Amino acid sequence: MEYQPGVCNIGPAQQRRRLLLGVVSFLLAITLVAAVVAVGWPRWTLLAAVFPLYGAAMGYFQYRERFCVGFAGVGVFDVGDGTNQVLDEAALAADRKRAVRLNAKSLAVGVVGAVAVYGVAIVGL
Repeated sequence: MEYQPGVCNIGPAQQRRRLLLGVVSFLLAITLVAAVVAVGWPRWTLLAAVFPLYGAAMGYFQYRERFCVGFAGVGVFDVGDGTNQVLDEAALAADRKRAVRLNAKSLAVGVVGAVAVYGVAIVGL
C-alpha cells in the first residue's frame, strides 16, 4: 500500500483501528437510546445520539476510504511502515481538504441519524 495525498493515508492496521472506533461508537449510540427509553428521560435527549452516531460514521468512513482525518490534521500518514510526516505542502493541502469533506459527511450522517431516532421515538413510543 502506498500513501496517496488526498486519497489514502492509512494502511490495514490503521483501518482496523478506525473500524473499531466506529463499532464502539455505534454501540454507545444504542446504549444511549436504550438508557433514555429505560430511564424515561425526555425524548429530546435522544438528540444527544448525534455524538456517538457521528463517531460511528467517522470510524466507518475512515475505514472504508482508508483515510484518517486526524492524521491529515497533523500532517502525517501510516500506510503500514510506521508514521511518516507529510512534507509536501500540496499533499498536505489535499489531505486537509479531504479531511474536511469526510468530517462534514460524518457529521451529516450523525445529525440525520439522531433526528431519525428522535422521530421514531416521537411516533412510536
